[in-house]
Amino acid sequence: MKKNEHVFGVCSGYTSDGHGVVKIDGFPLFVKGMMDKESGELVVTLVKKSYGFARLLKLDKVNEERVNPACPIAKQCGGCQLQHMSYKEQLAFKKQKVQDVIERIAKLDVQVEDVLGMAQPDHYRNKGQIPVGVVKGQVVTGFYRINSNTIIDTDNCGIQSEKINAVLQTMRSLFKKYGNAGVFRHLLIKHAFVTGEVMVVWIVRQKKFAHREEMVQELVQTIPEIKSVVLNLNTREDNVILGKQEEVLYGESFITDEINGLKFHISAKSFYQVNPVQTKVLYGKALEFCNLKGNETVIDLYCGVGTISMFLAQKAGKVIGIEIVEQAVRDARENAALNGLDNVEFVCSDAAAYAKKMSEQGGRADVVVVDPPRKGCDQVTLDSIVQMAPERLVYVSCDPATLARDLRILEGKGYRVEVVQPVDMFPGTHHVETVVLLSRKTPDDTIEVDLNLDELDATSAETKATYEEIKKYVKEKYQLKVSNLYISQIKRKCGIEVGINYNLPKSENPKVPQCPPEKERAIRDALEHFQMVS
Repeated sequence: MKKNEHVFGVCSGYTSDGHGVVKIDGFPLFVKGMMDKESGELVVTLVKKSYGFARLLKLDKVNEERVNPACPIAKQCGGCQLQHMSYKEQLAFKKQKVQDVIERIAKLDVQVEDVLGMAQPDHYRNKGQIPVGVVKGQVVTGFYRINSNTIIDTDNCGIQSEKINAVLQTMRSLFKKYGNAGVFRHLLIKHAFVTGEVMVVWIVRQKKFAHREEMVQELVQTIPEIKSVVLNLNTREDNVILGKQEEVLYGESFITDEINGLKFHISAKSFYQVNPVQTKVLYGKALEFCNLKGNETVIDLYCGVGTISMFLAQKAGKVIGIEIVEQAVRDARENAALNGLDNVEFVCSDAAAYAKKMSEQGGRADVVVVDPPRKGCDQVTLDSIVQMAPERLVYVSCDPATLARDLRILEGKGYRVEVVQPVDMFPGTHHVETVVLLSRKTPDDTIEVDLNLDELDATSAETKATYEEIKKYVKEKYQLKVSNLYISQIKRKCGIEVGINYNLPKSENPKVPQCPPEKERAIRDALEHFQMVS
């Protein structure tokens, strides 16, 4: 395989970022914009030792779920990677993305639930972060070209709220009128969907500049929903968006939004989920998984501004939220007071350090909720959670790969994955949030066994169907994957002898997962089908 070589190939799946995978004599090429089961002509653009990249030249066979991107700059902009897929295909891709890492990294035999998607997957973002520049005397605003600092000019984004687009269009007019766009680095626009309030943050290179007051006045007059205009000074030379100095030019330093009856103050630097419609779905699922009765103590690690904590406080006895960012903790405390919640406490601490200290002091929690950054939880945090021995653990993740890594560790430390539920917070992109329910295993959940299913003695019933035949039957009829171990367990329950293996186990007390109920029913049906049980 060489660069610039032309090849013909068939796409056989996707990478984690939505590129099509084409294998040429076993060598994988990653092709942007190509969909599963499509075939066509490619040109190789980069060759590495074990994989390469190619560009799609011409399609010979087209996937029926392919659509024309609605955005005119979809190919140049790095924001939305899946606009060539129907929304149905996007959700299927995201489910498979999570399923792949659950099997490959977590090594768990767990069926991922269908992704919870949106009825209207456009204009869902409540935050716009838009670079501003001047190119050859012309004002440009928009988004960065993929892998570059070049701004792709636009005043309308299909995933930002219509109100954010309206603010952007007004600001462009003001830039052209007053000729001071060169002072600006970025515009940060936040839109509270329920209250309708809007915050505009001007991220600038200098605090004082010509026509500053006139621009504020005209902006607010044009869009009366604006309740806050904040100037943020950033003189750094790197890619950090927000500077440390702020000045309120109009209104308050925050706007207010609501989710599920709870009010939240949102400042310029507050973290707040960008999709409020799906935030309610995501946090509602987390609350459902906690299964709170009213007297539980819940620890919420990486709590941010306390959004999940306050959801939980409506049902729990006490919630303790842990967050290392001081401003976020202050916002969380203000939000709790705003909602009259006196059973929630916020602590400014590193999550790992707090969890370790609590476990060392013998502290216990009925439920632990974690919503870590993209890198996932570190080993100290996971060990400390296990030491606290909560009955239920709810893990909210923005990165399926690090989630799967942590689930693997937790499964080995006495927790069972019950449900893996993806939620589509970011339609049009390859990102997906996932909320997972884990429960603490009891002694009855594990058995000491010494099995090697390749060397089992066959009984008369055993000869009627092989393990592979049973697996195939279950897969075709129920779309479930079952392991040899699960089949063996159900055979024993049905009184079918599966033989004895005298090989010694590698550990003194091996923990063996038990077959889930839905898979047990499917395996029993297969045994009946092959007349191995009556």
